[in-house]
Amino acid sequence: HYHLHGEGELMKSLNQLGFSADDITDVILTHLHFDHCGGAVKLTNEKLEPAFPNAIYWSTAKHWEWAINPNSREKASFLKENFVPLQEHGQLKFVEEKEGELTPFSNNIDILFAHGHTQSMMLPLIKYKGKTICYMADLIPSSMHVPLPYVMGYDMFPMTTLIEKEIFLKKACEENYILFFEHDPAGECCTVELTEKGYKRKEVFNL
Repeated sequence: HYHLHGEGELMKSLNQLGFSADDITDVILTHLHFDHCGGAVKLTNEKLEPAFPNAIYWSTAKHWEWAINPNSREKASFLKENFVPLQEHGQLKFVEEKEGELTPFSNNIDILFAHGHTQSMMLPLIKYKGKTICYMADLIPSSMHVPLPYVMGYDMFPMTTLIEKEIFLKKACEENYILFFEHDPAGECCTVELTEKGYKRKEVFNL
C-alpha cells in the first residue's frame, strides 16, 4: 500500500494512551525507507519539520550515508524529505554500531544490527515485564516470512538476510522472543519454534 489505510494513525494512537507529540523523547528509525520513517516529519506552514519537537531521532552513520547517497536500485525507497529535516533541525544522532554485537541503547532496549535488507538496519530488542519483544523492521516483515527461505525481493543482499535470519531465529527460539511485525496485516506478533521442517511461527497474537 502506498497510501494511508486502516483505522490506525500515529498521533491519534498516542493520544489514546495519554501522550502527545511533545512527550516523545527518542525515536529509533530502524532504517530510512519511506514506509519506515514517513511519520518522522510533518508539514507546518508549507515547511517540513520533525513531528516530535522534543525528540532525538536515532539512525546510524553508515545507514545515513547509504540513504543520502543511494544506489540506483534502492533510490526510490529513500525520500530525503522524510529524514533530512531531522538533521536540519539538529534532532538527529547516530547509534554507535558494534559489529556482531548487541548495542545497549537504554536500560531496557538493546539494538541488533542487520545488513541484508539494507545497510545497518536497527532492530530494537525491548525488555518488558520479563519478556523480550523484538521490533522486526524488515528482517522478518511478517509472520509468513519466518521460514528461512522466505526472503523479500526488496532485500539488497538476500544471502546476508538468510544468514542473519538463521542466527536471529536460533536466539529467538532459545530465549522465547516475541517478534513484533510492521508489515503483517493479520497478526501483530508471534513466537517461533524449530520443527523437523525448519523454523515456523508458533503462536500468533496481538501485543
